[in-house]
Amino acid sequence: MEPCEEARQLLLGAEKDLRALAGMREPEVFAEEIFGFHAQQAVEKCLKAWITLFGAEYPRTHDLSFLLSRLESLGERVEEFEDPC
Repeated sequence: MEPCEEARQLLLGAEKDLRALAGMREPEVFAEEIFGFHAQQAVEKCLKAWITLFGAEYPRTHDLSFLLSRLESLGERVEEFEDPC
């Protein structure tokens, strides 16, 4: 698959996670960990799409810090996305 098409597919998946989050606004219906899972998945897919647009690869991982480091190694500025703690 071409990098742009792969990135598009990843972003479509992220959009689905964001739509799911929009439907989970009632904490008495959805547990925090379910909401958090979809939030993490949306971010993960966006970072992988960003990496893909460089024509670069990434391992099968859910580690957002690793994905940010990978982007940094590609010359991208990611400081604003890193955990300040």
